[in-house]
Amino acid sequence: MTYPLTKRTLDVMQMRAFAYGDGFFSTMGVHDGQIVGVDGHRLRITNSLSAFGMQMDVDGLMVQLGKRAKQMQHGIIKVIISRQAQAVRGYGYLPTADGMVAMADIRLMPSALYAQHQWHDGIPIAPSITITTLTSTIGHRTARLAGLKLIACPEQVLAHAELLARQQAGDDSDDGLIANVHGQWVCATVGNIFYQLDGHWYTPPVDISGVAGVMRQMVMAKAVQSDKAVQERILSDDDLPKLQALCMTNAVRGIVPVAQLKLAGAIKPLQMVLPIGDCE
Repeated sequence: MTYPLTKRTLDVMQMRAFAYGDGFFSTMGVHDGQIVGVDGHRLRITNSLSAFGMQMDVDGLMVQLGKRAKQMQHGIIKVIISRQAQAVRGYGYLPTADGMVAMADIRLMPSALYAQHQWHDGIPIAPSITITTLTSTIGHRTARLAGLKLIACPEQVLAHAELLARQQAGDDSDDGLIANVHGQWVCATVGNIFYQLDGHWYTPPVDISGVAGVMRQMVMAKAVQSDKAVQERILSDDDLPKLQALCMTNAVRGIVPVAQLKLAGAIKPLQMVLPIGDCE
């Protein structure tokens, strides 16, 4: 089946974000008119612009985002940043002023996002979930792109599709763990993970796979303040049956405790504790 191409469709298809995935994005939760983890989002945007060789008035952008958050009060803001159209043909860009100019697309999604959440020192805590393990994997990134939240993320698309297919088939899991191509468990479909093993808290490194999430950084910083420092450590197959606690984090939902982990058809109950304190 073919579809007629309107001028708007053609314009979108010419955009580098659409054609090449030339850019990144950040998704923000808004509570009482304030962006949750606003400093972390500013840092992500600044670091990502540097990695892509793009320039933007970050202070001006953050002012705009703050105004939108205040108007919306509750919900989600998604900002997509990409390089402007280039005079040269193909993937590349020239190291000129035009080659470095970035554009931002801001999208607002009002919702009662945190109606069921608790709050701990500025961090939202979501109701607990059940999680499984997925067969989909994510790749090994180059050092320059390590940890970035890229527009081009087909591996995450396929992993989430696997989860949705399982749910349609009757699996009651809310999310799934994803390993990288080296067999190391890195993240869930929509966020980073933290796990407790032998009484200590860890989070998988994101230097070769995964995203350096805003909430991940917030939780690690809060854990240090509460004398529960989180260390980076690879999570292996052998570790999964030994886990004491597990949680997922992302910048919108905050911390999501995992009550149950499904392993090879069996259900493993987990403790309701968090890297920043016990669940109430």
